[in-house]
Amino acid sequence: MSLTIIVMRKMILAMLASMMALGLVAQDGPFTVKGSFKDMGDSVYFYLAEQDESLTRAITGEMQEVTFDINKASMFEIGEKQEGDEAAHIVYYIAAIPGETLTIWKDADGVIRVGGSQVYMDYQEAQNWLEPSNKAIEDFMTQLRQKMDSGAPQEQVMDEYQTKMPQLFQDNIDAVMSYIKAHPDQEASAALIAEMPAEAEAIEAAAALLTERVRGSMVAELYKKQLEIARQEAAEEAKKHALEGQMAPDFTLNDINGKPLALSSLRGKWVIIDFWGSWCVWCIKGMPKMKEYYAKYSSKLEILGVDCNDTVEKWKDAVAQHELPWLHVYWDNECDDNPMWYYGVQGFPTKVVVDPNGQVAKVIIGEDPKFYDFLDEVLK
Repeated sequence: MSLTIIVMRKMILAMLASMMALGLVAQDGPFTVKGSFKDMGDSVYFYLAEQDESLTRAITGEMQEVTFDINKASMFEIGEKQEGDEAAHIVYYIAAIPGETLTIWKDADGVIRVGGSQVYMDYQEAQNWLEPSNKAIEDFMTQLRQKMDSGAPQEQVMDEYQTKMPQLFQDNIDAVMSYIKAHPDQEASAALIAEMPAEAEAIEAAAALLTERVRGSMVAELYKKQLEIARQEAAEEAKKHALEGQMAPDFTLNDINGKPLALSSLRGKWVIIDFWGSWCVWCIKGMPKMKEYYAKYSSKLEILGVDCNDTVEKWKDAVAQHELPWLHVYWDNECDDNPMWYYGVQGFPTKVVVDPNGQVAKVIIGEDPKFYDFLDEVLK
């Protein structure tokens, strides 16, 4: 499955959990990869996520064979790396299956295809089935990127994304379900369930279509794991919304000058708690709009930026570089207070709106134009 589809599914479901890999019935034994990598950069990168085993191979243009000794199915990443690049660009996710052989190549159109053992041939059949809906998503995202590059307003692009993308993803899920209905005794069908967005109801409905044999197979453990993630995320989402109308959990962290700053000290104004990081592209893209609203409602509004998963240096550099005029505090693993836990933060940016009385009024994940509509509603 292409990386674009995986990334876009994360975005539409508010930065949901990472996609699960294909896992299939197999015995212990070596996992073998064969391929012609002449069109895949200057080197090819292989990574077995759960096995802590990685390997880089130079491109020769000839068929190559690499073997991994594994005892369970694991996510397998394949990446291209050009000379001079610091990291490989991941181009494909699939499963490394004990005792099976995967062959991989690029076709004349530059599309990655797989084959080898029957399970991988079935998986490619599934990808062929899904190709029209996958391509519709990729083409739409390409259009949006082109609009962003040409200077289109971020709000316009986000509005178009939120208007059209849900239906494109629903079409993709419908295609997945139709494949599973047509191939209920195929382990590849179970693999597709493990790649679905982490929504418990959809996963349960898809799993119910499988034969008893497949539901009892190795792959069942992976979609059950995905189901567990879905239930955990649903609980976290419920926790966020349960906060609305409740007193905002207080916390104290050091500000950019190294002095303690408590959330409760801002009582009397509307406060946006902005969980962000210098590494978060959408966080940074949203800063100009945040600055606009901070200036617009300066007499009524305060913003408290909570930097997460950064070094102190990168945090301070980002604040200075982007000229962020509001209050800032820093969280790391050494802090006793963990506001991300208090507020169930899983995706970035997460914005929590607190009213002047200290109650949570709204929790919003991602860069959503409706967030600013809400501010206009309560602050005018």
